[in-house]
Amino acid sequence: MSKGWSWHATWQICDAGLMPNPHTNALDGSAGADHFGQNWEYIRACFIVKENIDRVPDIDDTMKAYVKAEATALIAYRYMGMFYRYGGVPIVTQSFLPEDDLEIPRASLQETLDYTLELMEEALLTLPDSWANIGGNGVYVGRLTRGAVLAMKARLLMFAARPLFNSATPYLSFDDPANNNLICFGSADPTRWQAAIAANEAVLTWANANGYALINTGGAGVGQPNPNAADDYGTATSVLNNKEVILAYKLNEGYNQLSRYYNTSGNYPDSDNRSDSGQSGILTNILEYYYDQNGNDMDWPKIGESSPRPAQNWLNNIDKVEARFRMDICAIGVGSLSNPGISTWQNTGWGRRLVNLEINDGPSSNSFPEASQVGYGAGPSTKFYYKAGSRLWFEPPLFRLAETYLNLAEAYNEAGDPTNALKNLNMVHNRAGLPAITTTDQEELRKRIWREKALEYFHENHRYYDVKHWKHPEIATNIHGGQKRELQFRVTANSGSADALIEYWDANAYVTYWHPKMFLEPFL
Repeated sequence: MSKGWSWHATWQICDAGLMPNPHTNALDGSAGADHFGQNWEYIRACFIVKENIDRVPDIDDTMKAYVKAEATALIAYRYMGMFYRYGGVPIVTQSFLPEDDLEIPRASLQETLDYTLELMEEALLTLPDSWANIGGNGVYVGRLTRGAVLAMKARLLMFAARPLFNSATPYLSFDDPANNNLICFGSADPTRWQAAIAANEAVLTWANANGYALINTGGAGVGQPNPNAADDYGTATSVLNNKEVILAYKLNEGYNQLSRYYNTSGNYPDSDNRSDSGQSGILTNILEYYYDQNGNDMDWPKIGESSPRPAQNWLNNIDKVEARFRMDICAIGVGSLSNPGISTWQNTGWGRRLVNLEINDGPSSNSFPEASQVGYGAGPSTKFYYKAGSRLWFEPPLFRLAETYLNLAEAYNEAGDPTNALKNLNMVHNRAGLPAITTTDQEELRKRIWREKALEYFHENHRYYDVKHWKHPEIATNIHGGQKRELQFRVTANSGSADALIEYWDANAYVTYWHPKMFLEPFL
C-alpha cells in the first residue's frame, strides 16, 4: 500500500529506513514494525497469571489447567513473533521481583527457537481441541486451542527453515563474530524443511479431526477452478468463526480501534464518517501480481508507454481480474464485491461516493506520464468485511488453513518434492477460481508460491516478514525498497465514478529506502 502521509511513521520508514528510536515527528513507539518493549509487558502478565491462578478459590482445577496452558501458549506466541522479527532474544522463564537480576543477555537463535518450542509443547499437553462445549453456550469460542498452538509451531519452523536464518553465514556480521549466532544458525540444514513439513502436516491432521477445512464450496473437484471463488475467499477471510480460521483477533463489538487499520479519520463501512481513502491505495507493484480469471498475467499500463490508456481498458480489466482482487480492493470507478446488499457499499456509497472517493487524478493529460498525486493507487482495501452487514469492527485471521497449505507447498518444494508442493499450492490456487499450476521446476515453482502467498495473504501481516526471510531477490528493488508505482486517472470532474473516468496510466510515485540491516527489526 502507499506510504501514507508525511507525519506517519510509514512515510519516515520509506524515506529513511527502520530505526529503534521514534522518528523526529513521533511522540512514542519506534520506527519499526513492532514495539519491542511491549513483548516483555505481556510475557510478564502471562507469567503472573500462570504463577498465581492456583490461589483463586472459585475456579475448578480443569479450568485452571486450561488457563495455565493458555498463558504458556501466549508467551510462546510472543516468542514466535520476536524470533522472526529480531532473531535471538533474552529468555525469560518467570515474572520478576525487584530484587531479581534483570540483566539477561540475548540468547542465541537456536536457544530462542528451542525455548519457544518447549513452551508450545507444554501448552499442547493441556489445551482443548475446542471450547465449544466448555462453559456453556459457546461463551469461550475463540480462545486458544491445540490447533492454534500447532499452527504457531508450524509458522515458527517455517521461519527457522528459510534462508535468512538457515545459513552458514549471517546476512550481516557482528563486529564480534561470536555474536553471529544471534541472527544465524551457522549452517544450512535441509532437515529444517522436513521439520516444517511435519509441523504443518500436523496442523492438517488436527484440522481434519476437528471440523476445520479450506473453504471450497464450488464442487468442481480437486484440481479444478472453483466457481464460487469470490464467496469462498470472502467467507474465509471475513465471516466470523468460519471453519477455515483456526485463530482470529477477537474484538468487542463496541471497540472500533481496528477501524484505524484502514484510516485514522473513519472506517470503511460507516459512510457517514468516511471521507477519503486514507493514503492507503494499492500500488501497481502489487496490483501486477493478481491473475486474470484464467490464471494469466493481467495487462496493466506500464512505465514508458507512449500515451495513456482509455478508461474502458481499466473497466474491462476489472471485469477480467481474479476474484480475490474484487474482494480485496475497492477498484476506482467500479467498487468492491465485498459486503453485498449494504447500501453504503454500493456504487454511490461506501468506498466510492461519487464526489468523495479520492483518486490519483490528473486534471488534464498534460500530467502524463508523471504522477500528479500519490497515495490512492488502484483503490483502497476492502478485505475482512465480506458479509459484514452493518458491523463496523472486523476480526483479522491470525491463523487460517490457507497458510498451512501454502507453507506445505513451500516446504515440499524446498525439500525437492514438486508433486506434494503442487498438490498443496493448487488447493489454494484452485479455490481462488484459477486453473492448476503445473510447473515442476523448483525455481519457477518457488516464484509461483511466493506470488500465491502475496495474493492470498494480502493485508494479513505475512509478506513483510516472508520476503525478508526468503531473502527475496526483489526486496531492494520492488518490494521493501525501490521504485513504487501508482495508477493515475484523468477524470471529467472530482469524481471516482466510472462515467467520469477518461484515461489512466502508470507513473513512478516515490522511491523507498532499503538496507540489508533491515532484514530484522531494530531494538534497544
